[in-house]
Amino acid sequence: MVDMVDDMVNDVGSIEGPPVPVVPAPGSYESFGVHWVRRVLHKDRILRTVDQVLGDQIALGPIGAGPGRTFASVSFVGRYHPTTGTEIPGDLLAYAIDLPISVVFHLELPLDRLTFNAEVVVPLVLIVHTEDPLKLRLELQTPREDQIGLELSTDTRRGAMIRKIAGLDGELRRFLLKVLDTELSKPYVQRATHLDMEELIDHAWPMLTEQFLPKGPEDRLS
Repeated sequence: MVDMVDDMVNDVGSIEGPPVPVVPAPGSYESFGVHWVRRVLHKDRILRTVDQVLGDQIALGPIGAGPGRTFASVSFVGRYHPTTGTEIPGDLLAYAIDLPISVVFHLELPLDRLTFNAEVVVPLVLIVHTEDPLKLRLELQTPREDQIGLELSTDTRRGAMIRKIAGLDGELRRFLLKVLDTELSKPYVQRATHLDMEELIDHAWPMLTEQFLPKGPEDRLS
């Protein structure tokens, strides 16, 4: 009998009551702003946006190369691969981003045309800045020439010789930086990196209100 009573007490003690609602802790406007920037502009969203802004391919040239920029000309066709990156710890939200590109360089010489293939990794740094009253500026920093990863190959002996004699790897790295500077200065990139959040929210507000406004009279009766 004592054992039965003990079992009943244990059973009653194990019954769960109604869930206790979790009350969010109050936060300041300042902490809200910090959390908003870091959660909205998380790494995956930033990388996906960079991929979408850059598109699939890039092409530029011909541009003069060699002594006086008149000895030869270089043209460039590249195919972007998905970017990867990591967050850089610090007061400002920032990401180290690796941009891989498969590139075909065409080198036009006075008496010949040579083709080089390259696998390139361009390290970028993206820093998120806030500006009054409610703007975000995404600063993209391009690398130094020696920071660009470049694996260059050619199928011809003449191409291999010119690559060695002319220091072609450095010339192509400089050309790549010129291509990147040209791309990043285009109006559509500037629009993507200068965001007026008040304007964007004004445009998005009708879609946001659909999430909580009544859909019809029946919603007002429930």
